[in-house]
Amino acid sequence: MRDLGAELAYLTMSIGKSYADEVSNGRALPDGAIGAEIDASPFRFDDEERAEVLRVLEASFTQTQTRGYSVFSDFKPWLKDSSASIDFYYWNRLKRYYLEGGSLAAPVVATLDAVTDQILDFSGNPLTPITGSRRGMVMGHVQSGKTTNYSALICKAADAGYRTIILLAGITNSLRAQTQERLDETFIGKKSIFHALAAEPLPILTYAMKKRFPAYGTSRDKDFTRDPGGGVVFSLAAHNEPIIFVCKKNKAPLSKLRDWLIEQGHGQIITSPLLLIDDEADNASINTSKDPQATTAINAVIREIMGLFERRSYVGYTATPFANIFIDPDSNNEMLKDDLFPKHFIKTLDPPNTYVGASRVFADDGDLRQPMVEIIRDHVTRLPLNHKAEDPVTLPPSLLTAVRVFLLTRAIRILRGQGRQHCTMMINVSRFNAIQEKVHGQVYVYLQTLQNSAALAMGQDALLDPVIAQFKEDFDREFGEDEETFDAVRAVLAEAARVQPVTVNMKGGALDYRAHRENGLHVIAIGGLALSRGLTLEGLTVSYILRNTAASDTLMQMARWFGYRPGYEDICRVYLPQLALNHYREINGAIEELRDEVRRMHDLGMTPEHFGLKVRESPTAIRITAANKMRTATQIKIAQDYSVRHLEGYILPNNQQVNEGNLKAVRAFVKELGAPCPEKSTAQAKVWKQRSGRSVMILLKAFRFSAAHGDLGPISGDVSLFEDYFADRVRDEMSEWDVAIPHPAGGEAKPVLRDDLSFPLRTRASGDVVEGGFRITGGRNRVADPNDAQIGLTEDQIEAGDAEKASGRLRGDKAYCAQRVRPMLLIHVFSPGEGLTDLKLKGPVVTLSFCLPQTEKPTSERSYQVNAVYRKQIEEAFAREDDDDDDAVQAGEV
Repeated sequence: MRDLGAELAYLTMSIGKSYADEVSNGRALPDGAIGAEIDASPFRFDDEERAEVLRVLEASFTQTQTRGYSVFSDFKPWLKDSSASIDFYYWNRLKRYYLEGGSLAAPVVATLDAVTDQILDFSGNPLTPITGSRRGMVMGHVQSGKTTNYSALICKAADAGYRTIILLAGITNSLRAQTQERLDETFIGKKSIFHALAAEPLPILTYAMKKRFPAYGTSRDKDFTRDPGGGVVFSLAAHNEPIIFVCKKNKAPLSKLRDWLIEQGHGQIITSPLLLIDDEADNASINTSKDPQATTAINAVIREIMGLFERRSYVGYTATPFANIFIDPDSNNEMLKDDLFPKHFIKTLDPPNTYVGASRVFADDGDLRQPMVEIIRDHVTRLPLNHKAEDPVTLPPSLLTAVRVFLLTRAIRILRGQGRQHCTMMINVSRFNAIQEKVHGQVYVYLQTLQNSAALAMGQDALLDPVIAQFKEDFDREFGEDEETFDAVRAVLAEAARVQPVTVNMKGGALDYRAHRENGLHVIAIGGLALSRGLTLEGLTVSYILRNTAASDTLMQMARWFGYRPGYEDICRVYLPQLALNHYREINGAIEELRDEVRRMHDLGMTPEHFGLKVRESPTAIRITAANKMRTATQIKIAQDYSVRHLEGYILPNNQQVNEGNLKAVRAFVKELGAPCPEKSTAQAKVWKQRSGRSVMILLKAFRFSAAHGDLGPISGDVSLFEDYFADRVRDEMSEWDVAIPHPAGGEAKPVLRDDLSFPLRTRASGDVVEGGFRITGGRNRVADPNDAQIGLTEDQIEAGDAEKASGRLRGDKAYCAQRVRPMLLIHVFSPGEGLTDLKLKGPVVTLSFCLPQTEKPTSERSYQVNAVYRKQIEEAFAREDDDDDDAVQAGEV
């Protein structure tokens, strides 16, 4: 088939103009519209060509993207009134590059245009002296297109009058260089190489009638430097066009840039406007235990650079809400006063509907969870999570399987016409360079075996080869229901097996995708830190991860498999242990809840300060903060917010004596409740209304949860975080409680709590015994049934909760907790499953959960002298392992 690129570019622009309103507002095109445009075009296609053009255009125009939400303060819109006087040269050129080059779908470009207009508007008018300092944050998703977003923002900012643009791009040389190359392609327009005899132009130049080039103070191979032979030649004021610096987030080059800028001001404040974009704002440094002050040092230089300019705007980009600026300060007051706090705006970015993200992969209802996730169970004796650099390495059979599956995915992509596109496998199993090298060696040897067999895969007796037989077994299990057949895969297996294993760490092994753009880079990337932060692994299809960390930002950034997988998302695979899957699911839920908060606060007209406090008071942020602080202190300040939450006692001490004590406390409490409320009780729940909050407090104090429960277990002495939250409200908001005992509708009723109160018991058979106690439903951190949070609500309240869920403003049980006028205590009595290994509890077992409404009281911040058990739990769950590459990264060597 001939190259149809020009025809597709013409038709993309034609459809975009004909249906501009639908495209700009994310609405579907009328049925048959694309086919009609093709037939009315000046081109003549045969049947095969027309079908291909229709397929590509339909894929482009059915890709949609919503515009996200924002909270803001002290904002006066200016862009709409000023647009007529602005020459949007750089943005119009980039827009044509995206649309006519086919790299972005038209609806996505329309959303990009609208969203970056909003961010620029929030950032302030660069030509108005009273703009002063503006600070904001943009929350995207991992590998979802943040670079595309800030590339567009940079173009518009340059057009609007920002003269100096500084982009802080990651913590490694490879990531900084990768970002510089992206800005060359989207903004600078030529390869940024200092003192080149002839600058090599880039394709974006063809999308504008005249040629303009911004100045650049960093290049593809050099961060900011003042060394002879490299760096800026002219003064800041001598440039007619804006100047851009793409700097690594490291103190040394930033200090050099600061000193140069001081000289440019000649002792005076610089009057030309500055836009400073902080990519990966949640990673100001890698914050190792060896240098816990690294973040402070880097942020200090950023503040000093900002202070040199009269008009300055700071925009931080992050993929998680747990940015350092929210969780690092020692107190709420310190956070709000910090001069990098995004006090003027916070904007969330929604990814296109084709994005493969954490919710699709890890959420219980994610459409890719079942086909994509493979649980690793055979690593413990061969490649345990806890190991030393000198330990011997034996590749687990699951890793060998993953390598074979990777070659199969590459074969399938060849059959789908994607053989000349990049294709990558990631192996991230150790923080030690020495272990990474050992893994590399063994993977190399195993690849030789696979390549030798693949070369003979079409032979008459090929299926008698045990390696080819393994390939067929893998294919039938993983891809047997796809369109491709194993015979077709065998025919291209030798080509598919031509891949190279490469270590990516401080000792070398960079992935140069651009050098292999024509035929694609086909590689197995093995590494640690260098694979975890920002680096894009092109065409990633198979990931194998064994890392002993649960810190939310590290986990999400390790998830390099998120992004866009056009035409092959159905064959991507992720191999990881069950524990890691549990962490990902939990962290993803926490992140999405906080994203929902931006939407809710947007609807209520709230400000970034409200959001910053909400993040600080979330359970996940508190645990990350605690892990960071505990390197140097045992006392931490915590303000925990439990409003609009269903707090569940999902883990209990694995001790029958404790269980009997808990039953005794619950029986004493239930004895005083009186008769259940007949109009609220159902066939599946006994319900009491408006009972004493003090009685609930007495029960909470008497009830023993596992110390491994971060909210209900003791943090300091015998006090839990929730107990303090409750104590602050027991005289007012929580002075009255509803109480419920949920149970099955059928089964043998038993009087387990008092003689005149009988009900059937639930069974919890999926639990497991861990170091901290008995997890009632394994890694799910639940004890309640799905509808327990609706118990005691009116029909109108349940409908309102359903509407909140459907709108996406509140998720799961939170939608129903928000409808309550009083908190509800749920008493869960159940029988544990038979045959659970090491379980010491005997039925009936009792635990508690708490459905909590919105609070009107600010959360009190307290200092806690953290006990040893809580400290150990936090350190194990959230503390970050030091990587072999840490020192080199801190020193700016990689």
